[in-house]
Amino acid sequence: MNIGIALKEVNGKEIPAVTSLQVADAFGKEHKNVLADVRKILDEDSDGFGALNFERSSYLSEQNKEIPMYVMSKDGFILLVMSYTGPEAMRVKKAYIARFNEMEERLRNNVPGLPNFQNPALAARAWAEQFEQRQIAESQRDEALRTKAWISDKKTATAMATASAAARKVSALEDELGRGKRYKAVKAIPWLRDVFIPSKGMYSMVGKALKRLSLDLGYSVEKLAAPEYPDGVNAYHVDVIAAFDRELNQNPGMLDRYRRRDAA
Repeated sequence: MNIGIALKEVNGKEIPAVTSLQVADAFGKEHKNVLADVRKILDEDSDGFGALNFERSSYLSEQNKEIPMYVMSKDGFILLVMSYTGPEAMRVKKAYIARFNEMEERLRNNVPGLPNFQNPALAARAWAEQFEQRQIAESQRDEALRTKAWISDKKTATAMATASAAARKVSALEDELGRGKRYKAVKAIPWLRDVFIPSKGMYSMVGKALKRLSLDLGYSVEKLAAPEYPDGVNAYHVDVIAAFDRELNQNPGMLDRYRRRDAA
């Protein structure tokens, strides 16, 4: 059996990983069924484990069509194949886990001080540090934008250049946390308040609609760190949000009880 574990990016870090295609081939399953298993894990994910250990990707089919797949860490692999049973499945699982361990040991020997990616405490601490850095950078960016109109000399222009660098750092951190251009929480959807009257019930119903569309379109539901929510908040891909917007326009009666009466 050719076990092709390689360094791949998962949640912003290069770690030993395999793809859902490899899992399907090794366990004799159809890839669409492995994708369904991964999406079920992500759909039921309540503590951010799935977001840390599965990365949505794609590959080109023989017909040159882009097909979704997932890249997963060792922990993600173990969670996924836990329910695959039978003597052959057990043999494949043991072989893959042994290969993961060999590669991790080799990396530790070749790269002194390599972080322990499997340690939840270290992962949580890194996440918290990134969130704090993002808040500081956002504060710097907002202050720069408030004073932009008063730029009149070289010294102020230099300060603005520094603020722009901070804004770029914000964008990079947001993408690293599954936010920014790719994913948004329900309350971060810019046009939502123009269509609906804000309420707990409205946000809940919109979240359910977005979760349904994520499953239909093959996108994962990510988790974002938030101080007021220890378990984080759900975030949805911008393609899913765009599909939800189209549904609202095509069905004016959708979520009617929460709509603004003056909304177009």
